[in-house]
Amino acid sequence: MTKNYQRIIAVLLVLLFGAQMIHMGYQDRPEEVEIVVERPIRIWYTDPDIQAYMEAAAAEVSVRYQVEVSAELVSEVDYIEHISEKSVEEEMAGPDVYVASSALLEKATLAGLTTPVSDENLEKTYSEKAVQAVTYDGEAVAWPFYIETCVMLYNRYYVNQEQVPSDIEDILIYAENFEADDLTSRVENIFKWNVADVIDNYMFLGAYTDLGGSHGDDKSQVSMDLGQITECMNYFQSLNEFFAIDADTVTSEEVIREFIEGKTVFTIANVPMLAELDRAVANGEVPEYPAEKTVMGENGEEIIEALNYDPFYQVALLPALTDSLDSRGLSVTNSVVVNPYSSNVEAAKACARYLTRERAGNLYEEASKLTACKGILGETQTEPEEKKEWFFMGYQSLYEQLSGGGKEHTEKASDDYLIVYEAYEKAAEVPKIMELSNVWLQLEVVLADIWRGQDAGEKVAGFSELLAEQLN
Repeated sequence: MTKNYQRIIAVLLVLLFGAQMIHMGYQDRPEEVEIVVERPIRIWYTDPDIQAYMEAAAAEVSVRYQVEVSAELVSEVDYIEHISEKSVEEEMAGPDVYVASSALLEKATLAGLTTPVSDENLEKTYSEKAVQAVTYDGEAVAWPFYIETCVMLYNRYYVNQEQVPSDIEDILIYAENFEADDLTSRVENIFKWNVADVIDNYMFLGAYTDLGGSHGDDKSQVSMDLGQITECMNYFQSLNEFFAIDADTVTSEEVIREFIEGKTVFTIANVPMLAELDRAVANGEVPEYPAEKTVMGENGEEIIEALNYDPFYQVALLPALTDSLDSRGLSVTNSVVVNPYSSNVEAAKACARYLTRERAGNLYEEASKLTACKGILGETQTEPEEKKEWFFMGYQSLYEQLSGGGKEHTEKASDDYLIVYEAYEKAAEVPKIMELSNVWLQLEVVLADIWRGQDAGEKVAGFSELLAEQLN
């Protein structure tokens, strides 16, 4: 009996040890999900700019989980309706995973096309702002993917670093004092932006407009301070007299190209424009600037000052309008949603996490998009130096490629993009409220009319009434 007992104990110990080894091995393996191999995982998206990223991600997920994954570019027209229609067919033909703007999340949720995100510590992976953007009725219904917002750019050769404008009034003062010389001979525009783009122009009324509260889904928090906004719009209109930008012909492509060519001192740019600027710098498509300039010293003597700005531009937060009129930009958070009609929701969730988290460091390089994943930037939002270091590490290879290499270039790039993320955090997110889905087309018309000289007060009041009608 004793020997048999010892043998049993020995066998049990071996089995226990083997089980522990297996368990430890599983801990080091990628996330395991149950995959239904009979049906490929489908991913839908509508933005052609992310096609290369999505196709590469689909191929990688296929290898990782040993299941066929396809990423399909589809029309944005009636996108949610199309997903719903295909999802309820007898043989589900809709996507398991789809990319959607935060503005579509109420419609998608009410149509029964979202799956609650139960990931722990979601705000440690993505910023609080990004999580709010994908939250509807108090529950996260998607994974934050990539962000869009606007910043100001200025040419470092033309602007004294100690006198960067804090508001547009400062830009007007700069314009009044501007004198062309050998250094500034290329300048054709002091300040130029796409006045036909509602996202670029939203800064002129954003500080005094609330479109649904912090989560963008509360109808009771839709409001406009008509007095302040009218004052802002009158100021907006007055800028046409100074800068004479043609709203009928201006494009974002033209705006950033002229900035790259040194023809513009200040501009407003979105993330794709910033990516185009980075590519131009990396490819050497910027003009040569003088290596020095002559300045007058305190005693009237001439001093030769060396010039070497690499890159030639600087990113800054959006300026206020005046010392009494503030500004606030607009942001859009694109997200990845899991379709509850999927035959394998857990596999779809794994794809969503891979798209938005594990592969997110490739978004800027492959798609000119900035990830919403905070883990790549750093795990802390309270220690700027730590966050900068994480950002530098996460994007080192990307920025070395864009800027030609070197830690100095990469650190400059990381500083610039921290400013973009700061601008995103300060911006107002597009609302999810379905009744406001066409608000941007209407606002674009209003802003264009005001820019061309129509009565700002009447236009603002009419727009406010239209909002009220749509909500009632």
